[in-house]
Amino acid sequence: MTMKTKLDERFTAALESIGTLLDRELNELQNAGWLDSVSAHFDIEHAPVNDKAARLYRYFIPLRRKLVLVLAENYRRCFKLALAHPSQTGRDPHEWVLSQLQPAILAVAEWIPGWYALACDGARPIASAEFVPGQTVSLPISMVLPPTSLPESWRAPAWLFEIGFAVTGIGPLKQKHVPERKSDEKLGVAHTRLLLKGARRMFLWDLGATIDTIKNEETAAAGAVPTHTARDDQNGKPEKRKHWQKGFEGLGSKKADLSRYTHVLTEKQEMAFSLRREYDLPLAEVASRMGLDRKTAYEHIKAADKKINETFSNERQKRRRATKPQNNCH
Repeated sequence: MTMKTKLDERFTAALESIGTLLDRELNELQNAGWLDSVSAHFDIEHAPVNDKAARLYRYFIPLRRKLVLVLAENYRRCFKLALAHPSQTGRDPHEWVLSQLQPAILAVAEWIPGWYALACDGARPIASAEFVPGQTVSLPISMVLPPTSLPESWRAPAWLFEIGFAVTGIGPLKQKHVPERKSDEKLGVAHTRLLLKGARRMFLWDLGATIDTIKNEETAAAGAVPTHTARDDQNGKPEKRKHWQKGFEGLGSKKADLSRYTHVLTEKQEMAFSLRREYDLPLAEVASRMGLDRKTAYEHIKAADKKINETFSNERQKRRRATKPQNNCH
C-alpha cells in the first residue's frame, strides 16, 4: 500500500467520523429544541401579551447559541483535518470546510421556522431539510436566504413582531409598516416571512462570527504556515516551498472580472479583493504578494466584500424603488 493510499484512507475515515459526530449532536440538540418549544408554548400561552415575546426569546436565544456552537465545533474539526491533509482539500482549507458544512447549515436554518411555529401556538413543524453526513457542495455559506416553506395556514402572532435588530434581525421600518404588537392577532404573510427571515439571518451572522474566530485561532495555533506551500505530491511527499511573486506578477488572465464593483475600495482593498476574488488565490498567497501577514490581508478582503455588498444592495434598492414606487413591507 502506497503512502498516498494510506493518507487517503485516514482522511476519509476522519471525515466520516466528523460527519457522524455532527449528525448525532444536531439530532440530540434539535430533539431537545422541540421539547423547549413545547415548554415555551405552555409558558407564554397564559402570559400577558406584553411579556409573551420576552418569554419566547428566553428559550430561543440560548438554543440558537447552542446550534451555532455545535456547527462551529464541527468547523474546527474539519479545519484541523484540512490543515493536516492539504492535498485532499485544495488550496483554501476555510472554503473547503464551509462546503462540508453547507448542508447542515441550511438544514438548521430551515428548522428554525418550525420551532417558532410550535412555540408560538402549537403548530406542527412547517419546514424540514435533510442533512446527510459527509455530503459536500461546491459553494461557501450563502448569506442570501431562500424563501421559508411557509404554508398558508400559519401566521406568526402579532406580539412576536419585535423591532430589535440584535435579537430579531429586523431592521428599521417605516411606522406605517409596523404592525400592532400588543395583540394575539395573526400577522399577514409579509410580516411573518420578514420575522422568520430575520431569525434565520441572525443565526447565520452569529455562526459566521464564531467561525471567523475559530479560523483565526486554529491558523495561529498551526503557526500561520501557508497551507499552499505544505501540499503533498502524488507520492505523499511534501512539495518544495513556493516563493510567490509580488503584486499581480505572473498571474495571467483573471478567472472573473469584477472591476465594475471596485471603485468604492481603497488601493489595498482593491488589490486584496482582486487577488482573492478575481484571480482565486489562497489567502496565504494574497498576503505574500502584498507583503502582509494573513490576518491583515484577510481584513482587507473582508472590508472590500462588505463595501461591495453594501454598494450592490443600495443599487438594487434604488432599482426596486424606481420600478415599484409603492412597496409593501420589507
